[in-house]
Amino acid sequence: MWIFVIVQDLDEYRRDGAGGGLVKARLEEASGEPCLVVPFQRFSPRLVEELKPRAVAMSGFGGHFESREPSAWTGMHAYLKSTELPTICFCGSHQLLGFSEDGSLDRGERLHDQPMRPLAPEEDLPRNAQLLGCGYDLSGYYVADGFFPIRRLVEDPLFEGLPPTMHLCCSHYCEVKTLPAGFVALASSGHCAIEAMRHRTRPIYSTQFHPEAFKSPFLDGQRLLRNFAVIVERFWAARRVSAKAGEG
Repeated sequence: MWIFVIVQDLDEYRRDGAGGGLVKARLEEASGEPCLVVPFQRFSPRLVEELKPRAVAMSGFGGHFESREPSAWTGMHAYLKSTELPTICFCGSHQLLGFSEDGSLDRGERLHDQPMRPLAPEEDLPRNAQLLGCGYDLSGYYVADGFFPIRRLVEDPLFEGLPPTMHLCCSHYCEVKTLPAGFVALASSGHCAIEAMRHRTRPIYSTQFHPEAFKSPFLDGQRLLRNFAVIVERFWAARRVSAKAGEG
C-alpha cells in the first residue's frame, strides 16, 4: 500500500469527497498497489508506523503558505525530517520540503510564498491579474502554467528511459530558492532552477512540476511515476536481502 497525502482544507476535503481521485488512480496504476488518500491534517509519523505503507506521495496545493498556521505542517514536517521510506513530493509539497530542511518549521515560523522572478514591463508573456490577498499582485510575476521543457541535470533512476529534455506539467508561481543541504538538484527549466531534487542518502524525491498531471501527447510524467515505483520496489528488495543477511 502507498499513502497519498493531500494538502487540502478539511471542509473542502469533505465537500469534494475523497479528493485527489485521479492522482490516486495514477499512483495505483504506476505501482500496482492500492493507495490510501490521507488529508495532511491527519498525517503523522505515528500514522505511518500504524499503516506501514511501502511509499508516500505528497500533493501539490492551491492557496498560500501565509494562510495556514505553522502548526498545520507539524505532521508532514516530522515525517519528512525522519523518514527512511521512499517518498515523492509534488509542487507545493516540494516547496514545503524546502522549508522543512531550511529550519523554518523547526523555528515555528509562519511560512511565506516565494514567487519566481518578476516580469519585465515589456515581456511578452500572459499576466494573471488575480489579487492574491497576501501582499502582492500575481500580475507582476512569472507564472508557469502548461507543459514545459524540463532538463535533467544528472542521471538518476527517476529519469530511466526519459529523454534529457522532458515535457512535464507546471502549475506554479513559487519555487524552492535554495537547494537544501544534503540534497542533489536533479532537473531544471528556463524559469525554475530546482525543478526536481532528491536527498543524498534517503529515498526522498520532490518535483516542482506535476508528473501526476500527464496528458497525451505529453506522457513523460507517466513514465516518471512508474520509475518512482521501480525505486520503491528496489528499496524493499534491498531491505529483504539485508534482513536475510542479518538472519544468517
